[in-house]
Order: sequence, then C-alpha cells, then structure tokens
Amino acid sequence: MRLIQVMLLLISLCLVGGCENPLEIDRETEIEIGRQGAADIEAKYGVVKNAEMQQRLDSIGPRVAAVSQDPSLPWTFKILNTNEVNAAALPGGFIYATKGMMQYVKNDDQLAGVMAHEVVHADHHHAKSAIEEHMTQALLVELITQKSSDSIRQAAAIALDLDLRQGYREKEYEADRFGTEYAFRAGYRANGLRDLLESMHEDEGDPARITWLLQSHPPLSKRIQRLNEHIPTLTGKPVAGT
Repeated sequence: MRLIQVMLLLISLCLVGGCENPLEIDRETEIEIGRQGAADIEAKYGVVKNAEMQQRLDSIGPRVAAVSQDPSLPWTFKILNTNEVNAAALPGGFIYATKGMMQYVKNDDQLAGVMAHEVVHADHHHAKSAIEEHMTQALLVELITQKSSDSIRQAAAIALDLDLRQGYREKEYEADRFGTEYAFRAGYRANGLRDLLESMHEDEGDPARITWLLQSHPPLSKRIQRLNEHIPTLTGKPVAGT
C-alpha cells in the first residue's frame, strides 16, 4: 500500500474512532530512534572509558530515573568524550553527560540536577513531539508504519539537532522544574541544578565552554529566577543567597 494511502487510512480511522493524533510515534519506535541517535552521537564524540567517572554517573543517573514518571524506559547513562560543558537526552532514555560537564560540576547534587533535567526531556517525550512536528507527513507515516532505517535515521537527526531547542524554551523550563523535583525525590539537595546554572551564569564570558547554552536555551538568569521561586515549594525554605 502506498504511503499516502496508509496516511489517509490512518486519518479516516481516527475520524471514526476519535483519535487525537493519527500520526503519533509509538513507544517501541521512540526507543529505536533514541538507539540510532545514541549510535550517531557516540560515533561523533566517542565514549569516555574511565571507570571512576562512569561509576559516579551510574550511582546518580539510574537513581534519578527511578523516581521519574517512566522508570521502565531502558535508561542508560554515558559520558561523551568532549570538553564542552554539556548534557543531552535522546528519546527512549539514552542520557549523556560530557567529560567537560563531569569535570565542571562541583558536587553530586549538581550532577544529579543536570541528569534529572535530561531525564525529564526523555520521559516527557520532548524529542518525540519535535519529531512529530518537524517530519513531513509522508516520512512520518513511513516511520510509524514501516520503521524503515532511513526514517529512523532522519528522526534521530531531528532529536540530535540542538537548534530545534530554540523553539522549545518552555520545555527547558519544564525540564528544570521537574528535574529539580526528581533530584529532590531521589535524595539530593533541591538546589543542585540551580547552583550549577549559577556557576554557568558566572562563566558566560567563556565562549569555548558554554556558548552552546546561550544559543539553544533560555537565558540563565531567567532559569535561575524560576528555580528560586520553585525550590521553596519543595523544601519549605528560601534558597540561600536570594
């Protein structure tokens, strides 16, 4: 059956059955997209083979994922071999910190905060929504109905495209807020992510390290301000120094 026929069939069936979105990526496909994206990003940067550093990440990442809204995802946490201070989430629970981020954080609370932020991106399906919005209808139908390798690769490319985040600034605020809650529920201090963002705010003048953050995320000052307002609702105490 031609793709256009499949698409029309899906739409007509949903008109009868009342589906909200006839072209929604299923869980299995979302995970496969993330797996392809993981292979791509690891091929680009390489993965750090440092037992001590990886053990630290493994002690924090899964602990945060366990209190997320979707702990059954195949969560993995790895370190990309780049000095850029960054972290990333791919569909299906493939989470990364860079070597630069691992060296930049001052304590486990900060690392838990940034990992929890990325966990939110995955379990709130932010990349999936972006893929559904940015793929052509024909290719999206091919992805959903046939799961062709080409459609999976193109979906993974969308998930890896940081420039898309410029149109999703509210998703970053959402990841900050829920990530702070996840980290706190996992037993870490609620201000870990907030303190990390404060350090980055102080280092904004170092273009080699955090220019990416300024280009693809909301202003750090606004993110910090929102967390200053949200953290007391979790802890019952004002944020120190505000």
